[in-house]
Amino acid sequence: MSNLESLVSRLEAVTTRLEKCASGRGAPSSAADDDDEYDTSEYVTEFQETLDKADALVKASENLPSDVLEMSKMLKVVCEKNKEFLRVSVRAKAPVPADVPAVIKPLNDAISEIGQYRDKNRPSKQFNHLSAVSEAVPAFGWVCVAPRPLDYMSEMIGAADFYLNRVLKDFKEIPGHKEWCAAVRAVFTALKQYVADHQKKGVNWNPNGEAATAVAAKIYSGAGAPPPPPAAPRAPAPPPPGPPAPPSGAKPKGAAPPDTSGLFAELNKGAAITSGLRKVTDKEKTHKNPELRGSSVVKDGDLNKNKKAAVGPAKSAAPVKKPPRLENVNFGKKWECEYQVGNHNIVIDVKPTQSLYIFKCEDSIITVKGKLNSVTLDNCKKCAVIVDTLIASMDVVNCTSCKLQVNDRAPTVSIDKTDGCQVFVQRATGLGTEFVTAKSSEVNICLVEENGEYTESFVAEQFRTFFKDGKFVTELYEVVG
Repeated sequence: MSNLESLVSRLEAVTTRLEKCASGRGAPSSAADDDDEYDTSEYVTEFQETLDKADALVKASENLPSDVLEMSKMLKVVCEKNKEFLRVSVRAKAPVPADVPAVIKPLNDAISEIGQYRDKNRPSKQFNHLSAVSEAVPAFGWVCVAPRPLDYMSEMIGAADFYLNRVLKDFKEIPGHKEWCAAVRAVFTALKQYVADHQKKGVNWNPNGEAATAVAAKIYSGAGAPPPPPAAPRAPAPPPPGPPAPPSGAKPKGAAPPDTSGLFAELNKGAAITSGLRKVTDKEKTHKNPELRGSSVVKDGDLNKNKKAAVGPAKSAAPVKKPPRLENVNFGKKWECEYQVGNHNIVIDVKPTQSLYIFKCEDSIITVKGKLNSVTLDNCKKCAVIVDTLIASMDVVNCTSCKLQVNDRAPTVSIDKTDGCQVFVQRATGLGTEFVTAKSSEVNICLVEENGEYTESFVAEQFRTFFKDGKFVTELYEVVG
């Protein structure tokens, strides 16, 4: 049905053009006629369905709180700015990278305003409504993504599902909110469908068009619209103020400079200038009067006491101890294990699509059952991780005295900024594992035999660099003897 409506609108535009030509008003061709020709392009007309969905969203928001209605109207503005951009794209050739910000500026500004509005209304009870739109609206940035904008859009639109589900849960007893969530999804579904049908590999620019910046300036400024009425004449400006009055303490102009002759007379006396000073008697000299010495002695205790009071180090605040946490987040795609201390019985059942992130755990053992995508061990101390099979990699960062065991396969083990790491791999399946280390020490690889015995090999830490054959060469430094 929507395709039929789009076809009818295009036929009407062509009919209007032909009528103008028949009446003699179509020659010579004007800028308005060119606009009619370009605006009937399917790249522009097919976007109307997304605008219609935005209108439906605003209508669904009329009986909801004012901030939800305002956010819906702002999303409609984004859709309108996207259509203006499409009007530019059918007239202009692809811009150079330096001109892209100017060409997408109105659209980019409208997207940014939605994020700013969400941040200003964090205390709102409808914050999940605002967040749903704010998380999904970057999908309109597809205009800068090539050659696969749909993948980018899917990721952005999917980020809104979490907040929309919260809205459905928190407001399920209040009418109107369910319909609003459906309307939001409809807007982005229509947008994604439009891109899939007409801009699948990115924006289709006009190779024979004008410069994008010139076309954008014309479209965005509303060229062809009647000029605004002239402004009313301004009232004459008031006369300039007179010179400021001198401050009360200022000296009048022409006052005589201060007399400095007395100063130079004193300086010309030479050694006689000290004749006016009082003479110190022997009773006032500490080296001739022992009674004065006791009062001028500074004790070591007093000196050290003052030193400590002046430069004593400030006591550092004790680290905040957070409760242990083991949770499946990001719609079931990620496990997070944090702040575990002394827990040797952590068992996690995983799926191939999931990843595991372990953070600030100490003296704990984490056993992972099944195949998973990746494991990251971050800022942990004296921890052990046992996994069956990894699809991607195991990463160890900023850790101390950790142990890793791979029971089946792991393509890559990456160790960075870690002191003390022991990795156990099986001879039958682990010979293809690649180890990448950086800024780490005491890293050992243990190759486990079928009988349980293992051989241990170290990862080099020392290297030497020297100049050879016109360049610097780095090689392993071996200590002999």
